[in-house]
Amino acid sequence: MKNIIYTLIFALFYSIFSSAQTVVDMSNSHNINWERKNGQFYLKDVNNYILPYLGSWKYVDGNKEFRITLTKVTKHHITIPDYQINYYCDGLLIQYQKFENGILVYNSPTLSFPTGIIKEFGKLNMSFKDYERNGEIFPVDLLLTPINSIGSVRQYKLRFRLDKFEQRNTYFQQHPSEPYFSVPNDIDMVKLL
Repeated sequence: MKNIIYTLIFALFYSIFSSAQTVVDMSNSHNINWERKNGQFYLKDVNNYILPYLGSWKYVDGNKEFRITLTKVTKHHITIPDYQINYYCDGLLIQYQKFENGILVYNSPTLSFPTGIIKEFGKLNMSFKDYERNGEIFPVDLLLTPINSIGSVRQYKLRFRLDKFEQRNTYFQQHPSEPYFSVPNDIDMVKLL
């Protein structure tokens, strides 16, 4: 009887400790040698640096309005078997809308996977897909700058800046007289309340 109890206790401890995940702070992940192959690591937004980004942001230029909506995804499982990648992470989904004269003229789909790297508060780099061109994915920097505080609530403006370093954009090559991106670039956005 004692052997059965000891075996059950051992099995319980083994199952708890063998399946435990190692949480890696997203903001310190560049300083830590963490393994992305075994499914045991969780790249987590420990400091809630993603929180101020959440919600909808807008930029207005005359009768045109550009909006992005950022949504947090927690513990997304990333697996790429061909490259032996298997880990969990927190990230953001981005969707954009374009309005003219107050009428919605374009509503993008949302990327099917969250992206976003925050190494310090207020500096986020993530992927952005320009659906209206040729569907290429471009890096976008989203930089928060405090503008004022209302009570204990801090307000920010958001700098939206796409990086053109990926020169695979065949749409632009076929339409050189049009802007490189279908969305405004290098703009300051304010949060919708």
